[in-house]
Amino acid sequence: MIVANDILPESLQKLLNEAVTNQSTDRKEEVVELLSDEQPSKSRLVDMAYVQCTWWEGCYYCQDENKQWHRVKCFI
Repeated sequence: MIVANDILPESLQKLLNEAVTNQSTDRKEEVVELLSDEQPSKSRLVDMAYVQCTWWEGCYYCQDENKQWHRVKCFI
């Protein structure tokens, strides 16, 4: 079950993989909590569908079991 239908370009996939490697904290719980009030169904989907999440340049991205990253929430 994937929240976002579009998989990100390979170049962004690589950047996010590097960001997670350099970051000691998985942000998945933070994303789930953030979405729980404004988008409860999306919050549950993120909790069930993704393995880990990270923050990159104003957006939260989450990785599925196939190691593909998906944009979940952006703040512009």
